[in-house]
Parts: sequence; C-alpha cells; structure tokens
Amino acid sequence: MKAGAGTSLAHAPTGGLSRPRRRCRLTAAAQVDALLDKVEKLLALSTSSNVHEAAQAAARAQALIEAHRLEAALADRRAAGAQVAALEVEVLEVARRPRAWRGVLAAGLARLHCCLCFSAEVDREVELRLVGLAADRAAVRALFGWLAPRLEWLSATHGPGRDRDWHDAFRIGAVDTILTRMGAVEDAPVLDEGALVLRAEQDRRAAAVDAWAAAHLRAGRGRGLRVDRGGHAAGRAAATALTLPAAGAPAPRRRPR
Repeated sequence: MKAGAGTSLAHAPTGGLSRPRRRCRLTAAAQVDALLDKVEKLLALSTSSNVHEAAQAAARAQALIEAHRLEAALADRRAAGAQVAALEVEVLEVARRPRAWRGVLAAGLARLHCCLCFSAEVDREVELRLVGLAADRAAVRALFGWLAPRLEWLSATHGPGRDRDWHDAFRIGAVDTILTRMGAVEDAPVLDEGALVLRAEQDRRAAAVDAWAAAHLRAGRGRGLRVDRGGHAAGRAAATALTLPAAGAPAPRRRPR
C-alpha cells in the first residue's frame, strides 16, 4: 500500500509509561477486598482438623463479617467465583492466513456479549478462541456465522474488481458501523427494574471474563492496523442499511437479497 493511502485504526501502546510512586490510602473498594481476603482465609482455617483452631477461626471470621457488614459483598464474591469457574473456551475459527476483518468482527461481538476473543497459534494455524458462558458464546457464534458471509456479499456487490486490501478495509469499516449500531442498543437508557437486573447480571458476567483473562492470559503489544481509507469509508456507509437481528432474537437464516 502506498504511503499515505491508508488510515490507522489503533492507538499507540501506553504500557511502557512509568508513573511516580506515591503513598495513598486504600480506596473503599480495596479496603472491602482486603477484609474479604482475610475472611476467606479465616473460613479456610475453620475447616482445620484442629478443633480449637477451627472454632477460633470461624468466630473471628463471623465477627469481621458482622462488624463490617460484609454479608452481601461476600455473597457477590462467591457468585463471581462460581461464574469464573463456569467459563469455558471454544475455538470459533481456524485459519492458516487469518483475515483481520474476521478477527475484528469476532472481538467486537464478544465484547457485546460478555465474552472475550483472542488468537492463539497452533501447528502453524491461528485459532480464534472464545471465552464466556455457554449461552453468551452461542450468541457470538450465531451472529458471527450470520454476519461474516453477509459482509463478504456486501463488499462483493460494492467493489467489483477491487483488490483484496480494499475488500478487507471495506469489511472492517462495515464491522465498525455494525458494532456501533449494536452497541447503541446495548447502551440504551434502562427504564424498568427488570432491565436493571439484566444489565447488572451482564456486568457480573463481563467481570468474570475479565478475571479469567487476568489469570490466564498475558497481553502482548498490539499492532497498528492500517487499511485502505476509501474502502473503509465505503464499508462504514454501506453497513448503515444492513438489516441486523433484533436484540435478543436469534440470527435469521435467510440470505440478503
């Protein structure tokens, strides 16, 4: 690609920045976490075979829970731990030469459905892997399988005779618009109690995925993704008219006309 013909879709990494050390008091959340850590250690000791030690640990744990009103926080932590344990990893797609637009689509859909998508190289092939609860992974898999061929069809009808770089850029632009449209539905104001409960549950599932990632993945340095500017703009515009599945509905099976 000629210099100046593309546009960058990534920001410069900030992981190398250093910050001055400073003494500070623990935040309220950090204080609660520290207390919960202490309670959990005491509760673990309460199962000791030493009867005296077990009884003493149980009494101290109960005293901390009551003194700091930790019942709800302790229940939330246990629920979060159960959700992390319920997370599973599945392979969404395998390719020898992965297309960037497919990874962008998978990662965006994963974010919208309380999942995480990451790549791993296995035997000279690249696997797109999906982490999340079974129902969330199923939603991502269904939408990915429904949208990917439609994006290929959309770029074929808008760019006959164009090269591969243009089509890849077109599809990435279309993905940007689609994810923006879907995200606008997800971020709509919550007006009823049922929706508030649902959104709180989604936040817990997303937090569980973040905890899994922190424990199992080591983030590498991101690479800037440069695309054809004209193709990207054309894709963004074309995707505004693409019919998307309704929120919460299964992906329709018919092909676009």
